[in-house]
Amino acid sequence: MTQRDPESIVKLLISMIGESAAIRMMDTKNFGGGSFDFPKSETGLGAQTFAALAEVVGMSNAHRLCRHFGGERLYIPNLANQYRQERNKNIVKKYNGGTAVRELMREYGLSDRRIWEILKNTDMSQVNQISRYVQESLF
Repeated sequence: MTQRDPESIVKLLISMIGESAAIRMMDTKNFGGGSFDFPKSETGLGAQTFAALAEVVGMSNAHRLCRHFGGERLYIPNLANQYRQERNKNIVKKYNGGTAVRELMREYGLSDRRIWEILKNTDMSQVNQISRYVQESLF
């Protein structure tokens, strides 16, 4: 398995296949949070894996990834936690800016209890570090 840090994988995927395809790939509903065995081609033993990859990132992106990583196992990061922390930071900022909990509930689809937990438990210094990482990696 190729050893790379998650940040370099995120940057590499974005540079190779674009932001939206990389985000879809890193979603836990797809390949995020696990190792992925890139097939060497779209035929033979790798046909099913290639088809699953192409369904998520598109045919041309799947070809590009397989040319680059073909035959390798690569850990695909899960960005859900970073997005959740970014969301929580935004909730705290909006609340501190005067937005009512009820409005935050509607906007984010969360219960008032969960909003209050977020307001109580969000470490803004840690979230700011993650925010910089996500912004630098994705935007």
